[in-house]
Amino acid sequence: MSATLATYRTRIQNSLDDTSSKYTNDIIDEALRKVLNLFTRANPNIKTATHSVTTAGRRQTITAAGLIAIIQLVHPYDASVDDPFTYEREDFYQVYENGDPVIYFSGPDIPQVGEDIYIKYGAAHTIDDLDSAAATTVRDDHEDILVVGAAGQAAMMRASGLNEQWGGRPGEMSALMSWGTAQYREFLAFIEEIKQEVTIPIFPSDYWQLDDWDNV
Repeated sequence: MSATLATYRTRIQNSLDDTSSKYTNDIIDEALRKVLNLFTRANPNIKTATHSVTTAGRRQTITAAGLIAIIQLVHPYDASVDDPFTYEREDFYQVYENGDPVIYFSGPDIPQVGEDIYIKYGAAHTIDDLDSAAATTVRDDHEDILVVGAAGQAAMMRASGLNEQWGGRPGEMSALMSWGTAQYREFLAFIEEIKQEVTIPIFPSDYWQLDDWDNV
């Protein structure tokens, strides 16, 4: 996972056969952002965080870099015990307030000062140096398809701009748009494929009982 932004830029330019610098870094970076965001939605980066409660209450504003959705929450959490995951909870919901992730607990066990909350979550992927990121989280075997997607996106962006420029060669815009679209479709097909590889539980293990006889 060592590929930096500079590596991606070089590979994308090579895919575009851009020997005369027709594609600026701004265009390439924007194309990479777009495909990275879509890639993240299909296969998020899994991270963990421990939130220390400083204010008692059902509402807890948490700090978790790039958080998209919570996968697992444990409260109270004590890393020193034999099984720190005993108190896994599902009686909460997550929202965003002014861009910050906030958890609301609906059950009777209200977080108290000094307690810890363990969170496993899906997070946004990053590429070293893109938007000041300090590390690349994309798997090495997924790098190729991001390059394909970003090259396709960049080609489509440039094709759209050629429509407003003088001196373009006949058919250049349509040919470039067709090539870019084909590359981007290949990227989208891969996105559908990796969605099936993600093993994130989407259904809770606990359910409300419908009546006195419902013990499922």
